[in-house]
Amino acid sequence: MRVSYPTVKHYILVAILFVFPIMQKASALEPMATAPRCVSRPTPMFDSSPEQELIAFAKKLLGVKYRYGASSPSNGFDCSGFVHYVFKRFGVALPRSSSAMGQAGEDVSLTQAKAGDIILFTGTNPARRSIGHVGIVLSNSMEGGLRFIHASSGKAQAVTETTLEGSYKKRFMKVVRVTPS
Repeated sequence: MRVSYPTVKHYILVAILFVFPIMQKASALEPMATAPRCVSRPTPMFDSSPEQELIAFAKKLLGVKYRYGASSPSNGFDCSGFVHYVFKRFGVALPRSSSAMGQAGEDVSLTQAKAGDIILFTGTNPARRSIGHVGIVLSNSMEGGLRFIHASSGKAQAVTETTLEGSYKKRFMKVVRVTPS
């Protein structure tokens, strides 16, 4: 059987995102051994965290045109289609709609938001306080503020990077984390 490189990379990322954290939690529950054990630690396979791998992949899609209801690079993306596509690539199952994504994962405060978290906004009518837009947090720092990547139906009409300011700050609803911390 021949296995492609993207398939192998996918399984490695799934293991890093889901299996290793479970193994670490399980080993933390074991009683302390009085004699030293010879345990080999897995060596890191990537120079960056799984979240940074996800961000790097999402950034490869910058400039893909916005298209309502679409969820692929060849046809374009709407906001939830983009987020769904990126996370699916890394084995994270998400609902397809932005409002349903707001119910996925664990709520995180804006100050605790980190790369790989999902950021949710109202739709284009900020007076209507229900989730209608979604993106992925790229970074969150005191110096640069919060930056996110999303498929925008606004001026860009494409996948773009944006800072949390202006109308997006007014439309902000919440942040959810769907990857293990």
